[in-house]
Amino acid sequence: MTLLIGRGDGPGFPYAGRPMHVLAGHGDMPAGFAAAELAIPPHFGGPIPHAHDEFDEAIYVLSGRLTVLGEQGPGEAVAGSMFVAPRGHRHGFSNPSDEPALLLGIWSPAAPALAFMRDVGAALTSDGPPDPDRMREICARHASRLLP
Repeated sequence: MTLLIGRGDGPGFPYAGRPMHVLAGHGDMPAGFAAAELAIPPHFGGPIPHAHDEFDEAIYVLSGRLTVLGEQGPGEAVAGSMFVAPRGHRHGFSNPSDEPALLLGIWSPAAPALAFMRDVGAALTSDGPPDPDRMREICARHASRLLP
């Protein structure tokens, strides 16, 4: 079965108080990967650095910019950049700029990644740091680990 989803048409849920629109992977369509458009607010501190044991993650910056944290330390991801975090690798991001960032998130496989994103997205706010205890509990439920 093929699938065509227009911008904003897919199922969605909040991520840091902004909409996250699922473009692929919802309801296992397809099961192999998920893709979603995320709007990241200005001055968003981001999630606490972490690693996932059950899925790979990639972030493609459509507009704006992010500070990404990987094994090489912090770096700037501008429009047209992709940041990849394979399973087990520590990563994080923030948006220190005055402008929102628009991202395409890609995860594989779909189900565990979208379950994590739904829970962590509901727990994050755009106006303050995440609660470490709540983040630790979410990570434990989703085979992920906080690595501050």
